[in-house]
Amino acid sequence: MRTERASSLRADLALVGVCAIWGFTFPAIQLALRDIGALTLICLRFGLGALALGLLFRGRAWRLGRGGAGYALVLGALLAAGTVLQTLGLKYTTAPRSAFLTAMYVVIVPLLMPVLERVRPRLTSAAAVVVALGGLYLITDPRLMGINLGDWLTLGCAVAFAFHIVAVSVATPRHDPIALTFWQATIAGLLSLAALPVEGPLLRVTPWTVTAILVTGLLATALAFGVQMWAQRETPATHAAVIFSAEPMFATFFAYLIQGTKLSPTAWAGAALIVCAMLLTQIRRRAPRETTPGAAAGLLE
Repeated sequence: MRTERASSLRADLALVGVCAIWGFTFPAIQLALRDIGALTLICLRFGLGALALGLLFRGRAWRLGRGGAGYALVLGALLAAGTVLQTLGLKYTTAPRSAFLTAMYVVIVPLLMPVLERVRPRLTSAAAVVVALGGLYLITDPRLMGINLGDWLTLGCAVAFAFHIVAVSVATPRHDPIALTFWQATIAGLLSLAALPVEGPLLRVTPWTVTAILVTGLLATALAFGVQMWAQRETPATHAAVIFSAEPMFATFFAYLIQGTKLSPTAWAGAALIVCAMLLTQIRRRAPRETTPGAAAGLLE
């Protein structure tokens, strides 16, 4: 019993560390975007992440299996769409707002899953949507500047990530999750590369561009996924989802520490409502068909 508790505690601490990495990426990316194009950053991020996964899991990463190509293509396209929208959104909104708005995918997923399972949405999911919309209203502070282009782009990223999580829930029971992650990162990088002429390559080597590329590619993609794969074996998925709700808090902390960005009292109230909505979605989740937004978030950050 003590061994199990110690193992669960280590897993929880590891997931908190993963949240800290993901939280750090918000201000890091925002600062890097002054000297690197969004598509250039995304292309380098996923290219580096795929390379690291391919080297680290070279015995498994390439073996996707029969019928896995279609899943990898869908996952890669959704991942690319969500990441592009999130990165572009960071050009126009603050890192803390981006983090909390991205976290809306935790609320959207429970609305999508009943469609897949052909059941009615749970009452708590509907309540979570209402609470989250109230939080969205407050965090965008409509009495001041209201919702801007960056906020809309980030909300679009939350929708893309929500569909990605639903796709993950279908694909992972059928195929090796490491192979899926490797190939979806590869596809997302190739799609970003194909779209690069629209933006034009832009890269000035600065401390923040190097930091953003290394952190997002190696830590937030390759390392975080590996750590999460281990941690999810040691702690319940619903418990992990509660831990992952701390990610926007880390983003807010790092944004304040690095950029001096602060949330207004009204925005803090909205952030609190969004976190409450995220926790609401985890009430009485059924174990056999459990699909935890937090459990799949490591594929997205």
